[in-house]
Amino acid sequence: RSVSRGPIREAFQRLIHEGLLRAERNRGVFVVALDQDSMRDVYFVRDVIEQAAALRLAEGRDEDALGELEKIVGSMNEAMTGDWSELVAIDLEFHRTLVASAGSERLLRMFEPIYAETRLLLSYLEIHYEDRADLHDEHRGILAAIDSGDDALIGRLVHLHMTDSVAKLARSA
Repeated sequence: RSVSRGPIREAFQRLIHEGLLRAERNRGVFVVALDQDSMRDVYFVRDVIEQAAALRLAEGRDEDALGELEKIVGSMNEAMTGDWSELVAIDLEFHRTLVASAGSERLLRMFEPIYAETRLLLSYLEIHYEDRADLHDEHRGILAAIDSGDDALIGRLVHLHMTDSVAKLARSA
């Protein structure tokens, strides 16, 4: 069965926009290799976006959003012994829900392009989380900080989570 060029071109454009492919004029489209500088930059931007989202969520006290994040952390705990890809999907769901819960369409739009790059990077992390419970505990701590409304603690824990991920990824590169 054949596929017309239009949908393929659209798919390539979306992947280029998400940062997973790059186009070279008169050469074609290539998969992006995420080097250490790119990885650090992804987590730098995520740190800024997710701290802003967490602070806004703490300020607004959206109980529905907090409840949703609580469910996701519970799912993460249940997935500790399962497949790594399932745990990665739950991790990403936590972060996307956190950003979406801030109630800022622009913040979410800023987050979306690096979301795909993060998925790729997280697939490399498994061998560096010696105890998967650490991943759960980091998310549980961020959620507790948001619930407490302690801005300094929120900023510190989100930043620590991002820098810890960068350190783990750097060891895998």
